[in-house]
This record gives sequence, structure tokens and C-alpha cells, in this order.
Amino acid sequence: MRTSEALIDRLVEWLRASRLFPDKNLHVDLIVNPQAGALLHSRRARKLLAILEGAHRRRGEHSPRRPVRVAVWTTEFPGHEKQILSHLATSDPLGPGDLRLVVTAGGDGTSRGTLISALSLDPSLLERTLFFRLPLGTGNDAADSPDWSAALEVLGGGNDQVGVRPLPLIEVRTPGQPVHFSFNIASLGLDAFVSDLTNRLKAWFPGNSYSLMVDLATLFYESFVRVVPATLELTKGRQVSLRWTDAFLLAALGTTGRKTYGAGKKILPDHDNFCLAGRQNLFEKLGLRTPFYQGTHRGRPGIHLASGDTLTVSSPVRLPLQMDGEVLWLEPSDFPLTMTIVDRGVKVLSLAGSGNLA
Repeated sequence: MRTSEALIDRLVEWLRASRLFPDKNLHVDLIVNPQAGALLHSRRARKLLAILEGAHRRRGEHSPRRPVRVAVWTTEFPGHEKQILSHLATSDPLGPGDLRLVVTAGGDGTSRGTLISALSLDPSLLERTLFFRLPLGTGNDAADSPDWSAALEVLGGGNDQVGVRPLPLIEVRTPGQPVHFSFNIASLGLDAFVSDLTNRLKAWFPGNSYSLMVDLATLFYESFVRVVPATLELTKGRQVSLRWTDAFLLAALGTTGRKTYGAGKKILPDHDNFCLAGRQNLFEKLGLRTPFYQGTHRGRPGIHLASGDTLTVSSPVRLPLQMDGEVLWLEPSDFPLTMTIVDRGVKVLSLAGSGNLA
């Protein structure tokens, strides 16, 4: 048996013995992306399997308080998550006292596709559906646990620090296009260009090549994108937090502060959920690389951090937009663009959340 298959099999056993929601008839649906970074790379899969086996030994072979039904679904193509959730809604309806937990075993793309699909569920069904995003991809910036051990602790139950929290999201609206969504960070400019390069070249540079793509993008970004004055306005509760009418390199809005992207790069290092970088020369851009990675860029020349719930952007030139790693190139006719943080009823499990699930 391949290590990745053994990892999923043992994960299913862990879920079947979960002590989450002992007073509910719990339906667990595990959505597996076989192309996820941790499942493709045997060394990483072996490491995760060893941690999982250790967790099994520490917990012991106890009998769960009630049997947990676990179903495994394997994605076969982009967007398959929507078909899976639609199938569950019709073929496995929830009865009185039932609760569904959807666990994604993949990277940020798999979790984003699943959560976007969830927005189409009937509100009464979404109310009784929870989500948990395992850190099995390359980046895992949107995962609901910082590491594999913490993820197992959440899914195993029996810990009064495990709770349910609402998951805010960013609605991205542009003229004449459908609404787009982000569950971590949506951004315009240089970092979106980095994501585009990463997506285009990942066949030649497998694994976490984000740092290499940052270097390439820093050198060539202004050969592909005209950096000219644009208008940005960030508001919080209709009060203006920041207004900008000059050229910029990047503008990033997170659902909250303390968000990362690019496999842990601390673009939003503290309570503020917006970062703007004005135009920099090549040496200044290269000098910002380490501070952005470490989250020490506050106070640097040309860097502005603020908080807000709505960002409006107008640009006279073509710009790249990224939403949790997915990239869309916007034409001047696609502006003004609006990003708004909203609550659409999606809920996730997390450590130190609200509510006692023990």
C-alpha cells in the first residue's frame, strides 16, 4: 500500500473514533485531493503518517461513544467539490439530530473550492454543516490548524479548547462579472503576479517554489504591468481608514489580521487586515523581501497597514488579482473593483474557538 493511501486509511479510523459532538448523529465527509502536496511527496506523507500513528497509540483503542459514519470522496477534476456537496445534499440528507462535518484533505485550492460550493447549499443545510481544512497542501495558509498534530487534536474531540467559529469571507465584485470569493487574502498587484507565475510554472518547479517566484516577479513585474497612479479607498463601518491616489505595487485585504500566504509569508502580521505597498525601485523591492516574510515590514518606507471591511479600487491599466492563490487578470473595464468582508453562514472547527464540543 502506498504511504498516501495508508495515511488516508488511518485518518478515516481516527475520524470514526472521534468524540466530537457526542449528542449528535455525526456524518463526516472526507474530501481528498490525490494531487495535494503531502500526498504526492512520500517523505512528507511518511512523516504525517508517523505523527498520526503516535496519536493513535496515545489515544488507545477506545470505543467511541457512538459510531461516526465516515465517507471518503476523491476529487477527480477542478470543481469536483461542488458535485460532491450537491450529491451529499440529495443522497445523504440530514435528519433530526444529525450534523455534517466536511473535512478537506488537500491544499488551499481544494478548501476554497469546497467552501465556495458550500455557499450554494440551502441555508437550513448549511446551518448544520461544519468544515475543517486539513494542512495537506503545499502552502496551507487557509488551513484551520497550524500543523498536523493540532489538526488531529481538533478532529479527535474531547478537548474543551475545540470550538466552532464563523468563517468570514471576502466578496470580490467587478462590473459585468460573477462574484468571486476569498477565504484568506485577496490582493492586487505584485503578489498576484507571483501567484500567477507559480501556477503557470509549477509543472517545472514542483513543491514550494514561492520564494523563487518572488525573485522572478520582482525583476520582471513592471515589464508586464504598468505601475501607474490608481485610486484605492479602504473603509471600516463607512469610515475611511486609508485613501490612496498614487501608484502601488500591491494591495492585500485579509478576512482578518494575522494572515499569511505563500506558505507562511506574514503579509498581515498583526491586528490590521490590509497592507498597501507603494511603488518601490528594484533595490527597495529586494530589501522588502525578508521583512515581508518575517512580518517586520510595519513602519518601512512606502508600507501602509490599516484595518477595514471594504476596499474599492479603480485602475486605468490591466492588473492581476489573486484570491487564495487563484488568479484573474482584470482589464480597465473591470474597475471599479470592490472587496467586502461578509458573513455568509459558513462555520469551521478550530482550537480555542467558541463553544465547548467535548
